[in-house]
Amino acid sequence: MSELLYLATSANAERSRSSLLCQRFIERFIGNRPSWSSLTRDLVSNPLPHLGPQQWDALRLDQYQLNNEQREYRALSDQLIREFDKASVVVIALPLYNAGIPSQLKAYFDLLARAGISFEFTADGPRGLLRDKDVYLVSTRGGILAPEDDHQIPAVEQLLNLVGITRVHRIIAEGLDLSPESADSGLAKAWQQLAALAC
Repeated sequence: MSELLYLATSANAERSRSSLLCQRFIERFIGNRPSWSSLTRDLVSNPLPHLGPQQWDALRLDQYQLNNEQREYRALSDQLIREFDKASVVVIALPLYNAGIPSQLKAYFDLLARAGISFEFTADGPRGLLRDKDVYLVSTRGGILAPEDDHQIPAVEQLLNLVGITRVHRIIAEGLDLSPESADSGLAKAWQQLAALAC
């Protein structure tokens, strides 16, 4: 059975515009594919450990060298990699926080991107080892960014490319805090894109 994996990353709970867009998209996407299932991983309600010395060693030392906490962290990484690799489609809510991505999402990628497991080093640079798939990045922004000032989507695309994902779709709702009219327009344009992709 095909599965859609949804990564919820907004700290804004039910007021989150990225979450609202993603949930509407998933409802439409799954509605058009009755045989599919969906899995939500809420990285805010159930945060992942951030990277520190213990976690660093957990992903790099031999198994016999790890303490119990490190074994649990490695097992969590294994689970997330299997979950991501199994999914046929991934949807990522991507609000812009202080010019970057939510720290919860960075913690996720620190567990997902593992040398020798989800990517490998080669003479020509890193090579992703996970199954390629469509990934939908649903970005929300209070203002409007020039392309050269975007440190949000390119950062996530680079992390996805690292593990082997090349089919990345950008959906951007911007100008959401400029005025009510700008917010309505930004959300409407983003939903128009998403609705077409959900067919």
